[in-house]
Amino acid sequence: MSRWAAQRPHAVQGKSSGESSGGEKQVQTAGSNQRTSARRGHVKQVGGIGMLLHHSEDFNLTPQQEEKLLSKQLEFEIEKINLEAAVKIAKVRWRAAARDVNTTEKTAYAVIDDLTKAEANLRKMRFQHLKEGRTILNASQRGHLQKFHLLQSRQKAKAQGGGSQDDES
Repeated sequence: MSRWAAQRPHAVQGKSSGESSGGEKQVQTAGSNQRTSARRGHVKQVGGIGMLLHHSEDFNLTPQQEEKLLSKQLEFEIEKINLEAAVKIAKVRWRAAARDVNTTEKTAYAVIDDLTKAEANLRKMRFQHLKEGRTILNASQRGHLQKFHLLQSRQKAKAQGGGSQDDES
């Protein structure tokens, strides 16, 4: 059994197509892969500055708006790296405290609070970046953004099986 399978017994593994039984490659076909799962709601999936730049023609962004978004994107990436590092550090400290049989409740709770604060700061940063990116858009573009998100949600729902009911005749 691979290390992956041993660590994730809840996931369903199977052979990928064309694999021989000797060199078995295990593929995760279930679990919390948010790119393919029906679980939505993560702020990353709302679409930030990168999405706006990717769809600049759809939103009729001016060259000045694109330039502002690009400069914000750079500073936001640096801030994101710092906050993600703080979360990773807090997780390492939490795992160390959880493994230590001599850890007191007070110490464990303090470590948990630190981890929660680090995760909350990361979420707040993501929201703040979304809001700052949208302030560069004019009212018409913000209205188009809402319609764009609604259309994207409908397309995802349809692709996941929430499509037309006509097929069941």
